[in-house]
Amino acid sequence: MPQTNKIPILMYHDISNKRNKDSVYYKNFFRQINFVRSLGYESVNLCDLTKKNDKKKFVITFDDGYKNLAKFVLPFLKKNNLKATCFIVSNSIGKDNYWDSKKNFFIKKEIMTIEQIKAWVSAGLEIGSHTTNHHDLTTLNDKDKLIEITKPIKDLKKKLGINVKTFSYPFGKYDDKCKKIVKRYYKYAVNTKRSRYIKKKFNNNMIPRIPINYNTSIFKLFLKISTIYEDIKYK
Repeated sequence: MPQTNKIPILMYHDISNKRNKDSVYYKNFFRQINFVRSLGYESVNLCDLTKKNDKKKFVITFDDGYKNLAKFVLPFLKKNNLKATCFIVSNSIGKDNYWDSKKNFFIKKEIMTIEQIKAWVSAGLEIGSHTTNHHDLTTLNDKDKLIEITKPIKDLKKKLGINVKTFSYPFGKYDDKCKKIVKRYYKYAVNTKRSRYIKKKFNNNMIPRIPINYNTSIFKLFLKISTIYEDIKYK
C-alpha cells in the first residue's frame, strides 16, 4: 500500500529562464517534477489534500503568482496533466512584487494578469489567497488583519468566479489572531515551516512545506520528499 500519511508540499516562488538565486530555472523545475512523478507520486491541488485515493500524493505550490508561471509552468502542467496551487495577492494582479521593494537586491517581477490567471483556473489548477496586499500580518491591527485575510475571497470570486479555499501566510508570518481568522474562512493554509504534511500532526490552518530553491539538486529533492530530512527541520 502507498504511504499516504506523509505528503510532500513543494514550495516554489518564481520559475524563470534566468539562472539566478531569485528563481528556479525552468528546466530544473521540469526535471524536479518529473522526478517526483517517477517515484509514483500523483499531484493534487491543495484543496484536495486529504481527499482519499490509492496513490501517493504531492502538492506543487507557488507563492505570489509571477507572470513566468503562465509562460513556463502552465504549458508544462497542462501537457503532463498535473495539478498545482498558486497563491495570489489580490491587489497585485497585473502589477508587480512591490512588497519586496525594500530588499537590498530588489528585482521587480511582473505578476500574472487576470486573463493569465483565468487560463490557470481553466486548466483545472487552483488559485489560493496570499492576502490582499502581501503585508506582514503580525504588524496589523485586528480589523486590518481580517480585511487582509478575507477580502481576496470576495475579490477573486468576483473576478474569476471561483470559491477560494486555501491560503498562504505572507513572509510565513502570523500570530494567534491570524490563525483563528484563517481557520474560520479557509479549508487549508500553508506556511513556511519545513516538514512533509502529516495529517495527525498538523492543523489544517498551519501546514508546513518543503522549500525548493535555485540550487536544489535531484538528490537533495529525493531526501526532502522521501526521508525525514525535512521533517526533523520542523520548529
